[in-house]
Amino acid sequence: MAERDYSSVFKEGVSAEDIQRAKAAFWKKMRQFAGRVPFARQATALYYLIRDPRVNLGVKATAVLAILYFVSPLDAIPDMVPLTGLLDDAAVITAALTIIGPLIKPFLTRADDWIARGRPLKDEPEVVIDVEVTQHAVTES
Repeated sequence: MAERDYSSVFKEGVSAEDIQRAKAAFWKKMRQFAGRVPFARQATALYYLIRDPRVNLGVKATAVLAILYFVSPLDAIPDMVPLTGLLDDAAVITAALTIIGPLIKPFLTRADDWIARGRPLKDEPEVVIDVEVTQHAVTES
């Protein structure tokens, strides 16, 4: 798959390819910045939300865009800048959580489970099995 310019996502909208790219790049980024991501719980909740097939694309799009910004090497503030490098990522993650609102709660619980298990930095195919999503989150608008 050819590397797509992340800025095009904001112009064209979210595609199935964008969702796959967000899923694929998430754990790599988390490993790269292990221990330095103060919003790891929230980012992980967004990741689990995009993996759940019951969540509609409209809700999923917000999470995908936030994760794509987080994993993108092109940031307003480069991630390697000490102390401030992840601030822009944190702002984008926070904005996504605000937009999604209470629909993120079951996924925050899943992220808490991830933290309690010692934060294994790998994909887990079974993560969405017992997550309950509200009817509003799974119906098309």
